[in-house]
Amino acid sequence: MVKSVYTFLYYLMSPLMCIRWFFKSLKPPKYREPFRQRFGFVANHAETDIWFHAVSVGESQGAVSIIKRLLSESPEIKIVVTTTTPTGAKVILDALDGKVVHYYSPCDLPGSIRRFIRRVNPNLVVIMETELWPNWIEHISQKQIPLILANARLSKSSLGKYLTFPKASKAIFSKISKILAVSQADASRFIEAGSIEDSVQGIGNIKFDADFDEDVNDDFYPYWNEDFIWIAASTHLGEDEVILKAHSALLKLNPSAKLIIVPRHPERFDSVANLITDMEFKMARRSNGQSWGQDAQVLLGDTMGELLLAYQKSKVAFIAGSFVNIGGHNAIEAAYFSKPILTGPVYHNFQYLFDALIEEKGAEVVADSKELAKYLFFLAENPKQAQLMGANAKKVIEHNKGALNKVVTEIQNTLKG
Repeated sequence: MVKSVYTFLYYLMSPLMCIRWFFKSLKPPKYREPFRQRFGFVANHAETDIWFHAVSVGESQGAVSIIKRLLSESPEIKIVVTTTTPTGAKVILDALDGKVVHYYSPCDLPGSIRRFIRRVNPNLVVIMETELWPNWIEHISQKQIPLILANARLSKSSLGKYLTFPKASKAIFSKISKILAVSQADASRFIEAGSIEDSVQGIGNIKFDADFDEDVNDDFYPYWNEDFIWIAASTHLGEDEVILKAHSALLKLNPSAKLIIVPRHPERFDSVANLITDMEFKMARRSNGQSWGQDAQVLLGDTMGELLLAYQKSKVAFIAGSFVNIGGHNAIEAAYFSKPILTGPVYHNFQYLFDALIEEKGAEVVADSKELAKYLFFLAENPKQAQLMGANAKKVIEHNKGALNKVVTEIQNTLKG
């Protein structure tokens, strides 16, 4: 009953989605969204070994790690990857162009997913993290195609939403062949949501196994290394003003301090730029080299795919999405580069990670802009303490490696049947 109501509402919303996808289809060629793909109109494949699905950047990066390992051991394997967003598509195409086939993901209408599966003809479906569409899962199950949820996360708040409709929840989770969760706590929540207990394993987060290129490019933010530069990564509406207030307070104590602020969503770049100027900061935009100057106090990170460079240039990383009810974002990249990490109080999406970072004294929780400014000034004035905190964060990464091998082995074994 719940799925029928959901599908009916999806049909009602589909005209609006069509308008949205049409305008997205007008974007620059390499990352435009071909309108027809959203309804399953893709090329016919004689056979596909694995269909990977990833939503956006984070999930796509995880998929890239798995796919590279699979291809290194079996170069002949045929892989199709779908993404929901153009930013996810960019990650896949930049890393794997020519090695996999990429499509934009079909919408969750019965006809669209049937058409897509009929044309792609996958032997195995791997969905990254927790992108669960009822009609997808129903049809994949009907076709008796094994479905793996890789690097799977389920927060307490998400579990509560699923348990509002326990029968519908069980109907979804019980059809997933294997759930490879990032922690034992997440594994327990999947079982509570209705997954078959024997299908669930808590094996760790594959992102701990990622190797990131170390390339501190002075052109990214060309100021002296002695400047105290900090980053606010993946900010959301409602956070930017809090972060900028903290930077304003920091500047009164450390006039040479500089902030790199990176909004989570590209459509907010201009509104954040307006906020920065309205609050009377001297601003540079990463996308506009002519705006740069030694007197800039805030760099707006308004380009795609350069967050790692920003982390490396910074001395402290604040992980956003944690001053608003988003639930925080992944701090693994910042910890990998041995950065002391600060977070707001709302980080339930990555509870296991932040709990470990806080326990190992690699991260601190700040309640508001005043506390954020206080910790920033302390770390700026105590570089040895900042280095120790960053080293502790790096240790958390090193202690949690190994999940990638386990995920790849599970996929290979499932593919063999």
